[in-house]
Amino acid sequence: TAFHHLREPELPRMPLLLLHAVLALQGGGTSSRGAMRATAACIAAPPEAAGAAPTAASAARLSAGRYSAYEQLRGPYDRAALQRFFALRPLEFGGRLVEFTRAAIAIRDSWRRESDDTQARGVRLREQLAVLGPVAVKLGQTLSQRPDILDEEICEELKPLQTTNKPFDDAEAMRLLSEELEWRGPIAPGVCAPECAEPDGAPLFASISASPIASASLGQVYKATLHDGSEVAVKVQRPSAMRQVATDFAVLTTVLYGIQSTGWGNGDLVEITDIVAAGVFEEMDYRNEAVNAQRFERSLDFLGYVSVPAAVPSLPPTPRVLVTEWVAGRHLSDLSREEGTRMTNMAVDAVTASLVLTGFVHADPHE
Repeated sequence: TAFHHLREPELPRMPLLLLHAVLALQGGGTSSRGAMRATAACIAAPPEAAGAAPTAASAARLSAGRYSAYEQLRGPYDRAALQRFFALRPLEFGGRLVEFTRAAIAIRDSWRRESDDTQARGVRLREQLAVLGPVAVKLGQTLSQRPDILDEEICEELKPLQTTNKPFDDAEAMRLLSEELEWRGPIAPGVCAPECAEPDGAPLFASISASPIASASLGQVYKATLHDGSEVAVKVQRPSAMRQVATDFAVLTTVLYGIQSTGWGNGDLVEITDIVAAGVFEEMDYRNEAVNAQRFERSLDFLGYVSVPAAVPSLPPTPRVLVTEWVAGRHLSDLSREEGTRMTNMAVDAVTASLVLTGFVHADPHE
């Protein structure tokens, strides 16, 4: 209850109390660690955990309710709004802080073990980042392309974070599709969203893959076919994405605020995090992605070989769903040496043109 008596200027300091509590628990005895485990379990346990296994419909409904409060944070990044939001939810903040602390300790212990080789450390790092969610996964994706920072073996172990993240439930994805595209009938023949309003109505797609063909940090992609036979990629945002992104940046800015207040660093840690957070929050709205993709293609039109999958006009993008044309391709590692060299030369020219000539840069150019 003490948190509710804090004045707004003091809000950045509020979660620091939880940070001190977590550090104390990490250094405490058996009872302290037991209390920490019990608190984390209480925070993490879904509402249906105490009862029978939920149906797909009830699970989707519970999931929607669990994350709906965080939708008010969707939009331009506002650190003050995050602080006000989590000042009223100290257990949520504290639970996430515990998860970050556990992951950091696991990574540190793996780095210290002499028995762990470089590859094993990379695996441990990838596993912990994947568990932590979108913000940590994005960090891992960036590090996977930076052998100048980490050993090359570790970078190779991090590369699966680019396309092979754990997918979320297909029923929940279908519910989001139905909700975002305001479709009352089936998603495809034989494929209905939970609690479909018109199960005998016309289907949205002629077909859709039974499971995602790729799963990334913020969403996953299904392959579908329109009624005119065109193949499309259907990108659906994770239902927990807004909650995880908001919570993670609330934790990061608070921890960095505490570090910065001690005088360590160059004094702009929080400001740097704010810039990164602003970009991620913008990425959370797929309408921005659709607009930026077309702008990017136009900016490099003079090269003659850069194209971007176009959004499907009949299914306009929404904040959480993006439907684009399907482009068949192969991974760089599957190309012949000659093909790889040619593609690399074109990519270098395109990136250089973006940096030097257009100033409009693709900010996520992993393989």
